[in-house]
Amino acid sequence: MTKPLSFYLSLFVMLFITASCSLNTKKQTVGETARILVAETRNNYLARIDTGARITSIHATNITVKDGLAEKTDNVGKLVSFVTGNENQQQSKVTATIAEVAKVRNAQGVEYRYVVNLNLLWKGDNKTVLVNLRDRSAMTYKLLIGRNWLADDFIVDVNQSEGVI
Repeated sequence: MTKPLSFYLSLFVMLFITASCSLNTKKQTVGETARILVAETRNNYLARIDTGARITSIHATNITVKDGLAEKTDNVGKLVSFVTGNENQQQSKVTATIAEVAKVRNAQGVEYRYVVNLNLLWKGDNKTVLVNLRDRSAMTYKLLIGRNWLADDFIVDVNQSEGVI
């Protein structure tokens, strides 16, 4: 049994639309570091791009949860306020809703971190992503960009950078 002409015409249209959509979604290339504006702070951060990190992390101190409970995992949905600062010591106080509590394994062991949504802007791209809160005062980069920000939109070229500290 042969297929009607309308079947082949529909198939052609679907393939054409799929091909044209994929051509219009060009990914931007970001280097090993990038200047990122965190909208909630109105400050730029020289951020380290880390393809090994699942989610983005920002320097945060004085973390307090409004009506917080002792068990961190019980505070999802509550307001958290914190102070954050970039490499130039430009500080801002931010209040956000705790979206989740992340269990993070690192060289120091296992820790639980509050995670909030923050709006990050880079070269015209505006993306809201989950960001965990951590005291990064001993670290060079106060903002670490993880795969959740990179996903679907960016390619990393380690030969590029927007500055070093």
